Amino acid sequence: MEEALKNSDSELNKNVNENAENSESGFSYLIYRLIAVADQNRSTAALLGCLFLITVLDILFDLYLFEPYVDLIETLSGSKPGEFAEVDIGFAPEVWQAILGMVLGTLILVISIASQSIPKLIDLYMKDLISLIYVWILIASGAHAGVIKLYGEIGLVRESSRVFNAHFLMTFCGIVAFPYIFYILRYTKPTNIIAQIYGINMDLIRSLVTPRSHALVKNDTVLSSQQHTMFESLNQLDDILEYVSFKELKGDIIYDMGRTIRNYMLIKPYLHPEFFRVSEKVRSDISFKTLVGQYEEMERTRSFYEQKCFRLMNNNYIKLMEQGEFDLSSMIAGEVAKIGQTAIECEEEDIVEIVIIRFNTFFRMSIKHALRNNEPRNIYNLSFFYGQFIFHLVEHKKIDQVKKCFMYLRMYGVEIARLFAGVPSVYFNVAVIACEMKKLLEQIYNDRWDMEIQTALVNEILQVDNPPDFNKDDLDQGIMINNGVRWIQFGLALFYHREKEEEFVQRIAKDILDDLDDLGESTFYRILGMTEGLMRFAGPTFWEDTDRGNLNIFFSPDKDEITPFKERLLGLAKENLILRAKQKYIFSDFEAEYLWELSRNTKEKELAQLTDNIVKFEKMVLELGEIEKEKLDAIIQIREKLRFNSDNPVVVVTSSRQIAVGTKLEVSGKVGDQKTLHQFKAVVMFNSINFMYINLVAQQGSVPPVAKMAQLTLRFKPPRQHTYYQCRLPFEGISPEKMFRLGHSDSVKITEES
Repeated sequence: MEEALKNSDSELNKNVNENAENSESGFSYLIYRLIAVADQNRSTAALLGCLFLITVLDILFDLYLFEPYVDLIETLSGSKPGEFAEVDIGFAPEVWQAILGMVLGTLILVISIASQSIPKLIDLYMKDLISLIYVWILIASGAHAGVIKLYGEIGLVRESSRVFNAHFLMTFCGIVAFPYIFYILRYTKPTNIIAQIYGINMDLIRSLVTPRSHALVKNDTVLSSQQHTMFESLNQLDDILEYVSFKELKGDIIYDMGRTIRNYMLIKPYLHPEFFRVSEKVRSDISFKTLVGQYEEMERTRSFYEQKCFRLMNNNYIKLMEQGEFDLSSMIAGEVAKIGQTAIECEEEDIVEIVIIRFNTFFRMSIKHALRNNEPRNIYNLSFFYGQFIFHLVEHKKIDQVKKCFMYLRMYGVEIARLFAGVPSVYFNVAVIACEMKKLLEQIYNDRWDMEIQTALVNEILQVDNPPDFNKDDLDQGIMINNGVRWIQFGLALFYHREKEEEFVQRIAKDILDDLDDLGESTFYRILGMTEGLMRFAGPTFWEDTDRGNLNIFFSPDKDEITPFKERLLGLAKENLILRAKQKYIFSDFEAEYLWELSRNTKEKELAQLTDNIVKFEKMVLELGEIEKEKLDAIIQIREKLRFNSDNPVVVVTSSRQIAVGTKLEVSGKVGDQKTLHQFKAVVMFNSINFMYINLVAQQGSVPPVAKMAQLTLRFKPPRQHTYYQCRLPFEGISPEKMFRLGHSDSVKITEES
């Protein structure tokens, strides 16, 4: 029984509350309709109000002020003025017509001229209460004078009305005429119009938090009207932005658009949830006609107004880019970054995602524009503002969104690197993107984010200039040498080196080392020296100005870390080159190290100069002089493994040192002054730097007296070549192994080609 009573009481209370809400809603709707009707018919309302005001003032003047006014005149003049009924006011209608003509003529002239460059100006003027009231007062006062004159002609004289019209209304309107004209001139000034549109819109948005607005939010008509009015304000600003030509005005409009959304987001938590329903007027807005199917998503994310503003900004970003207004298009990106900051502070996660999408869209448009015009400035400025927005994400530890933004920056950096490989001016923006990532990584490290996350982000900056399907042979040579991305990565490595983060330093160093394959060892060292000089001597500012001032994006304050990091790079380069040589030619550790040591004596100081160039190898061997046996054996093995001998079909033999072991020789020689030419065959048994050792091939007849010959002429054909060579070598004696030892010659000649 008690439970039934409780249920009955709760239902009763619920019904009472619903009735109270309905009653409040009905009353609020009545007030709203009255205000709406008055607002829609401001001119009529102003006319009725002015007629009522003049009538009331005329009556009050007659009842309370006429006699005191007459006494005042007598006191001031010292004489009795007589009867005011005898005063002729026939001039009054003409005076009123003159004042009205002057005011209306000025209005028509000023507004017609101003409206040519500022659309919607007439609409704004027709809602300006000050103008409506003043003009209707002029008309009503003129009508008041006409009525007085008409009644005077038929003998109905009202002295107080004559005095009130001629002394007060005419004086007041005449004095106010010129200030009003100045007011209109100021009113039609574009900056004031923009401020007024912004102010009217913000007044509406602030009114949405009132209890009356909350009570009316479920009324579709009211909701649709409110949303339409908010959209109309943005459309008005957009129209003015299209027509005006002055940069200052365009900047004011862009700023007010961004300021509107920022203030709206601050007020947004206090709006009724039902307000975010997408009404039919919103769906029919020109900006949303192509968004069929996304209205439910806008209702879920409560983002219809932000989306409207972003679409307008998007369109203007394109227009301003095409018109070459780099500073204004960049200002739009800056306003989007500020909106993103406000969204982060207000914890509007859905709006933050929309801001990210908008920045990505701007990047796509900037890249397309750069493709057509080779213009780098839009990407340059956009990268800065995108970086500012991500910095706010970092400040508020929005880890997932920061990771996504890094991925997007890397994607656009890779695309720019691929599309503009031959355009250094635009390719420079890859370094700009890397610079923004570097600043963010330093802040993330200082904020002590998880090392796993930092590792993932460092990997992103290392891939920013490395398209997966890109051939670096297509890259402009100037870009390869003056690679700004590498300078940025070098500076980041210096930062981590100062912070003793060995993992990141090593990771960046290995990535920089990839340039060895593309540049070659000597060019790599040369560029490394250039980078060192840039980092060591460059200051925080350029000697020239850019859109973002003269900030030097390559500056690093960690100059003390340059030398140790450079030594690390040189050490890694040595290890890498030696390892590759060992793997390619199957060198022993000693052979590889010794060949590296020899390569340091070349002009280029490049290992490839010895491994790939037989001429330079032979020249280096000749310059060695006396060397240890271990090194001598290493040289022999190196020559064999490099195939710098006659067994290599592409080698043109120029020195007897290049004759391969096992090569069959046709030998001839004379003993002393004898004329007999001895001919026999031999085979090369060993060939060192200083001597060649041969053995005779068994043959019929007597053994030739080789030991008595001063010189031997060798003719041979390498097994994989079609060329016959010939040279003369001095006989140097017999080795303990009974092999004939011959000296070397660098005059090997080609005698025949088959």
